[in-house]
Amino acid sequence: MATTMTTAESTVTVGIPPEEAHKKWLEWTSKGGPGMPRGDSEEVKTGQLPSELQNAESGTSYFEPGPGNGTKVRMQLRYNPDAVEKEGLGPNWVEQRINLYVTRFKNFAEGRPA
Repeated sequence: MATTMTTAESTVTVGIPPEEAHKKWLEWTSKGGPGMPRGDSEEVKTGQLPSELQNAESGTSYFEPGPGNGTKVRMQLRYNPDAVEKEGLGPNWVEQRINLYVTRFKNFAEGRPA
């Protein structure tokens, strides 16, 4: 039986040019970077997730010119909604998680506490 995947998306505008936003994103997502899971600071530790969800924590990010000299950062994440439901995480869990993630990135990129 084929797995039906769903895509969640979130967008935020950061007040820096696209090239700088992309550099900040690479810093944010690098191994050991502030945007990666840090154990006790995450509500749900990756190691506690079922394998279907552990592999869903990857997506695609886009950096487009935004208002002024800013950047629209858009993140898309494909996931299996049945796996999310099976774990009892609620229908909006993935959307809330990526909204929080891109908001934390915005704060990091603009020099505020993430």
